[in-house]
Amino acid sequence: CVPALSRWQRLAGGALCAGLAALCFVLAALCLPLLLLRARRFALLWALGSLCALGAAALWRGPARL
Repeated sequence: CVPALSRWQRLAGGALCAGLAALCFVLAALCLPLLLLRARRFALLWALGSLCALGAAALWRGPARL
């Protein structure tokens, strides 16, 4: 659960998610010239990179105050 994480754990988790997002985006960019042949791989890498970027932003922002 996110509220139970310390600040350093959230920063480390966000950095890990951001790194994975960057890796997925780079791999998707490498598939870009072969987009007609590898459209599924490009779409999967782009979607996974987007999810990791959203996860990093959510971890860095922290839990919502209710």
